[in-house]
Amino acid sequence: MHRTVAALTALLLAVASPAFAELKAPPTPRAVVADPARDKDHPADMAAFQVDIAGSKVNAILYLASGAEPHPTMLFLHGFPGNETNIDLLQAVRRAGWNAMRINYRGSWGSQGTFSFANARADGEAAVAWLLDPANAAKYHVDPKRIVVAGHSMGGFMAADAVSAEPRVAGAVLIDSWDIGKEAAKLTSDQVRKGAAEAMRPDTAPLATTSEALIAEIERDAAKLDLEKLSAKIADRPVLMIGAEFAGAPTTRKLAAAARAAGAQALTETYMATDHSFSDARIALESEVIRWLARFDPTIAPAGSRIPLKAAYDPNNVFARIIRGELPAYKVYEDADVLAFMDRAPLEAGHVLVISKTSKARNLLEMDPKDLAKVMAVAQKVGQAEVDALGLEGFMILQNNGVGQSVPHLHVHVIPRIAGKPVYLAENAVADPKDLEAMAAKIRAAMKP
Repeated sequence: MHRTVAALTALLLAVASPAFAELKAPPTPRAVVADPARDKDHPADMAAFQVDIAGSKVNAILYLASGAEPHPTMLFLHGFPGNETNIDLLQAVRRAGWNAMRINYRGSWGSQGTFSFANARADGEAAVAWLLDPANAAKYHVDPKRIVVAGHSMGGFMAADAVSAEPRVAGAVLIDSWDIGKEAAKLTSDQVRKGAAEAMRPDTAPLATTSEALIAEIERDAAKLDLEKLSAKIADRPVLMIGAEFAGAPTTRKLAAAARAAGAQALTETYMATDHSFSDARIALESEVIRWLARFDPTIAPAGSRIPLKAAYDPNNVFARIIRGELPAYKVYEDADVLAFMDRAPLEAGHVLVISKTSKARNLLEMDPKDLAKVMAVAQKVGQAEVDALGLEGFMILQNNGVGQSVPHLHVHVIPRIAGKPVYLAENAVADPKDLEAMAAKIRAAMKP
C-alpha cells in the first residue's frame, strides 16, 4: 500500500478529523452563507414604500428575490420596540429565493399613527391583506398560496394573530415569542404597575405612546393578548416555534404544548442556548428558519438528513443505483472496485465523489480496511487530477458518517480548494449538467494510470 494512501486511510479510520468531528447539526443552508447567481433580466431588488392602514402611512420594506416567477413570501413582524431588526434573517430568506417583507407598526420608527398592541395586531393583518391583493402580488411577484408570517418576541404574537385571521396564510414562524396577555397576572398593585411602566419606558422612545398606556392595555385586553389561545388557533397549519434557552424558552414550551393539545399535525419545535436576541446564534437561527421553509419551496435543499450509524444497507440508495446504471453520473474514473463521479451539487467546481462498487458499507465504521484502501487510492488520484486539470494549489478530503451524511453508502468527497477562499459546509445548488460533464472531462483527461 502506498505510504500516502496508508496515512489517509489511517486518518479516516480514526473516525473523523477534529475539524469535522464538531459537526452536530445538518449542514448550513447555502442561502445563509452564499450569494445566489445574479439574474441579469430580473435581479434581486428592494422596494421601500408605505402601506395605508386606517389612514396612517406605515413604513414597509420588501426584499425581492431574483426571477420573474411568483415567489413564496415571508412577512416579518418585529418585536417591542424593534431594536433587533433581524434584517440578516430576511436577507438569508431572500437568498433562498423568497421575498421578505418587513413593516414598522403604526406609531413606531417613523410610521404615522399611535402605537398600541391593538393597532400592531391590525397592522400585521393589514400587511397580509396587502400581500394577498392581486395587484400587489402581480407587481412584486408574490405567490399568494405560499405566504408565511414570522415574528420575533412581540412580533411572534403579532404573527400568530395575523395567521389566525387569514386562513390563506400557509404557516407561521414564532421566534422566542412574548405572550403579552400573561403579563396582566403580574400587575397586582399600583406599585407594581408603576414599576412595570418605569421598566418599559426606555423601550417606548421610538414609539408614539406611553408605557402607562401599554400597561393599561395589557390589563384591559389580557384575553385578546393570550398567545397560548392563538397558538391553538393556528395549529391547523405548519408552525415553527424557536425558543431561546436564556430568555423565552419556557413560554415557547407552553405555546407548543397548547398547539399540540389542539391537535397540531405540523409543529416544529426547537431551542437554542442563546439570549432573546439570538446574539450568538444568528447563523443557527437563519439555518433553522430556511430549513423549515423548504416544506413550501422544493428549490431549497432540504437539509436535515440524519443517516443513522447503524441500520441495514439500502440497496436502492442513490449510489447503489448509480453503480447499477439505473441513474446517470458524470464519471471521472471507474475500475472493477471503485467509481469516481461528479457531485451534482458541488461545494466547489470540480467536486468529486469516490465510492466502492463492491462494498455494502454504509459508513466508515462498517467498511473493511482493504476496501477503504482501494477507495482512498482513487481519491488520491482524483485529488492529483484536480490539481493538474484546474491549476489548484490544494484540495480537501471530506467524509461524513451519520450527521451530515446524505446517502447511506460510504463516499469520500474530493473537493478543490482555492487559495484565499473560505470553505463553508453548506447545502449547495444543483449544477448545470453541461458544466458537470465539462468538468468531468477535464479531470478524466488529467487522471494518471
